Amino acid sequence: MSHDGELAFLMVKPCAVSDGHIGEIVAAVERAGFSILGVASRRLTRDEAGRLYDVHEGKPFFDALVDFITSGMTVGLLLSGPGIPALRKLIGATDPAEAETGTIRALYGRSLRENAVHASDSTERIEHEAGFYFEDCPRTLTADVLKDVGGADRED
Repeated sequence: MSHDGELAFLMVKPCAVSDGHIGEIVAAVERAGFSILGVASRRLTRDEAGRLYDVHEGKPFFDALVDFITSGMTVGLLLSGPGIPALRKLIGATDPAEAETGTIRALYGRSLRENAVHASDSTERIEHEAGFYFEDCPRTLTADVLKDVGGADRED
C-alpha cells in the first residue's frame, strides 16, 4: 500500500476514550492534514504498557503511568501526513495546563498524566509503538504499511 506523507502514530488514552472524545480527536487529526492508514482499539495489559513506555522504565512516574494506561480502552491510529513535528504541535505540550490553546491536550486533557493522547516522537518510536500496537490485529492494509516501517513481519 502506498501512502502520501510521513508516517505517525497517535494513541487516544483511556481518559479521552471514556470522556467520549475519540471522534473529536480523529476530526482534529484529519483537519490537520493527516490520513488514517490504520485504527485499532485495545485495553493494554501491564506487559504491553511496559513495552509501549519502555523509554520511561525506571523513572519515578513509570508505575503510575502503566496503571493509568491499563485502566481502560485505548485507540491507536497509524497516520500519514505532514509528519511528526506537525502532529506534536497539534497535540500540544505534555501538561494540558501548559499546552497551547486549541491543541488536543489543552482541549481534552485532564492532567499531566491523563493528557488525552500519546504520539510517537521519532521514526524509530513509530516503528516500535505502531508495530507493537497493531502486531496482533487482523492482517489488513495496515500490515502493508507497517512492513514499510519495519513492523508486521508476519506473513498472511
